[in-house]
Amino acid sequence: MAKKLIQLGARPPIVSQLCHLTRKQSIAFFKTVQGKAPKQGMLPHDHQWAIRSAFNNIHASLFLSMIEDIRQRLCAPNLNATLLVAAYEIYSNVTSRILADRQFIQPRSGQHYPLDINRAWYLISLLSAGDLVFMVCGRCRARYLGMIHPDVSFSQCPICEVWTDRSGRRRWVSAKSKKLTLNKPSAR
Repeated sequence: MAKKLIQLGARPPIVSQLCHLTRKQSIAFFKTVQGKAPKQGMLPHDHQWAIRSAFNNIHASLFLSMIEDIRQRLCAPNLNATLLVAAYEIYSNVTSRILADRQFIQPRSGQHYPLDINRAWYLISLLSAGDLVFMVCGRCRARYLGMIHPDVSFSQCPICEVWTDRSGRRRWVSAKSKKLTLNKPSAR
């Protein structure tokens, strides 16, 4: 499992935790599998990544939905290496098919998938801690991620509540634009 995680791009701290290896063992194993030293620095830890854009939210929702569905079917409440690998491989397969269609490709800086396995692991911990929650859109019935946090409450459907700007980027509908549309006099 450690080899598969490393091949998918998992960093040594994640491999250590999921495969019950020491830090030194996971770094040595990483060097053996990848043929180079692991990337230095912190793991992804942006707790608002999933709500920064509709694009991020769609990918995070897709992946975490897969994790939740697999957990329910297997009655596995805790994350393990097998579960992460299975869900990430399904996500990669689905995403590669979606991104193969030219109209969906967005320029990315060297990332093959919008959600790498390291960020996916972090998002699972946010979902388990209750910082991210699944919501269902009242209009389109899509299951998406919202954020419950003492300072911020965020829940916008990444499909219904977006607009496209002149450059073609999808943007969240802001609270200000919602007020403007609610206060507009209706033309009869």
